[in-house]
Amino acid sequence: MAKKPDSATHRDRDSADANGDSAKRRATEKKGKATPKRPKNHKPRPPANPPKNLREMREQRKASKPVSKEEKKALRAKRREERQKVAEGQWRGDPLYDQYHLPRDRGKERLLARDIVDSRRNVAQYLFFVAIILLVLSPVFQVEFGAAGSLAVNAVWLVLLISVVIDSTVLAKKTWRLVTKRFPNTQERKRSLYWYVISRSIMFRSMRQPRVRMTYKAKEDDLGKFVQD
Repeated sequence: MAKKPDSATHRDRDSADANGDSAKRRATEKKGKATPKRPKNHKPRPPANPPKNLREMREQRKASKPVSKEEKKALRAKRREERQKVAEGQWRGDPLYDQYHLPRDRGKERLLARDIVDSRRNVAQYLFFVAIILLVLSPVFQVEFGAAGSLAVNAVWLVLLISVVIDSTVLAKKTWRLVTKRFPNTQERKRSLYWYVISRSIMFRSMRQPRVRMTYKAKEDDLGKFVQD
């Protein structure tokens, strides 16, 4: 079988290309626009550490922006100052520092409740101290006095626990009475305030946070007031 000459082959290819281009033009003229290409099925990857809220989103955006050495230095100084304010506010009970307190310590009602706890000698604040003494002396009493020693230690435990319960109840009732008297429209819940004052009364006086402001001789009219330094 004889092969076609090269010129004939080229003519056939040119005619086929021309027919294809004309078909494409006719299809385009009918639709009015070219057929778009099909996009690839590519899903963007999620960020490594996605922000959980708007605050974290703003912080990530700020952190991603390039800053100069002077701006970094000023930013560190500002953060250091904010940390100092927070630390100072945590140790104060004044409403001037209320925004730096933990949510549980914010509000004038909580300030008054703290002052009530700090202005009296609570039995609960001696609970751990007496418990440590009893745990240390309990074996000694058992060796020296036998069953009578164990009975005496158990009696002291019982008296201590009953005293803590009674004193904590008196403290909680007094706190609620003064809070409702000073703030008739308070939104504080009774149980929440009870737990707040009881948990604070159990702690050692030097470890309470915010810092103790009142002495044992403080008067009722001085409770809940703040002093501007």
